[in-house]
Amino acid sequence: MSSGCQHVAVIAGEVSGDLHAAPVIHELKKLNPDLQFFGSGGPEMMDQGVELFAEIEDLAVMGFSGLPRILPRLSRLKKDIIKRVKERNVKLVILVDYPGFNLNLAAALKKLPNPPKIIHYIAPQVWAWRAGRLKKIKRVIDHQAVIFPFEEKLFRDAGVNATFVGNPLLDEIELYRNREKINSEKRLLAILPGSRYSVASSHICTMIEAANKLCAEHPDLEVGIGKAPGLSDEIFRAIIRKNPQYSICEGSRDLLAKSDVAMVCSGTSTLEAALIGTPQVVIYKTSFLNYHIIKRLIKLTEIALVNIVAGKKIVPELLQFDFTAEKIYTEVDRILKNSEVREKMLTEYAQIRLSLEKAGAARNVAEMAVTYL
Repeated sequence: MSSGCQHVAVIAGEVSGDLHAAPVIHELKKLNPDLQFFGSGGPEMMDQGVELFAEIEDLAVMGFSGLPRILPRLSRLKKDIIKRVKERNVKLVILVDYPGFNLNLAAALKKLPNPPKIIHYIAPQVWAWRAGRLKKIKRVIDHQAVIFPFEEKLFRDAGVNATFVGNPLLDEIELYRNREKINSEKRLLAILPGSRYSVASSHICTMIEAANKLCAEHPDLEVGIGKAPGLSDEIFRAIIRKNPQYSICEGSRDLLAKSDVAMVCSGTSTLEAALIGTPQVVIYKTSFLNYHIIKRLIKLTEIALVNIVAGKKIVPELLQFDFTAEKIYTEVDRILKNSEVREKMLTEYAQIRLSLEKAGAARNVAEMAVTYL
């Protein structure tokens, strides 16, 4: 590793990417205090002293129908990153998830006269859809840091330099495991409608309708609604006006740790719930256009990350036409009333945790990164 001040570009385009990138930067600064960081991200990266020239709320896009609106912004961002990489003679770029943008950026960076080394942390889910991306990853990524054990062989078999670094969720949620309930006489239902405005706003009313019915059936049930970082309060105000007994909770992990059961929007939060140990029902609904495009492209029978990692359906999925208040009520009610259902789910959760066990993902990525400086 060379001495003196060096610039490292770190590119995250989503809330989860910001959360995963920040610990890597923290570990890199411990390994080399002279490093300077710039890129795109959110408050967690900013807290680590990263110079941000684009923030995640400006980059979020959900589904194919949302792409046209944001494409010009992404094009400007790509040009800006390339310009800064050239001006600062950057030797290393760390791309975090966000594959639609980041893989195109990597391809453009590799065309520079003196291209930087590129690490991609958190691989696209080529095992679910768009396996053709493997060829591009092999061509433009110097080192793919994967977070599921089975991914390492899959990527290496395709000629990609890939290393399983551990799953960052294991380290990030350790503080939340086995957390005691605030009120042992009450049970808590967590509602996690999603981390993007368009997704959360399309889910929340149906989830609240199901929660109202559950509370009528279970008088000891309280409700907490998880608000993702950076998500506007707008969609929650009307809900609380109509349901003042419900509470809004910043973030999801603390809420999940205190909850007895959860309704969870499909995504990373389903795996978080499993690792924390909260029984759950997974939900998701998208636009008619997105649904039919995804249905043609995706090659998995389950879409919830927790079920994919388990290799089988261990939690119920209520997707698209099955996403109704009545069906959500039925599945959550079954978990609340049947201890055998709960215990079976928790047993499956324990197997998932064992399969992912490799501590220190952020440190492992940082140690990988310094070999390229």
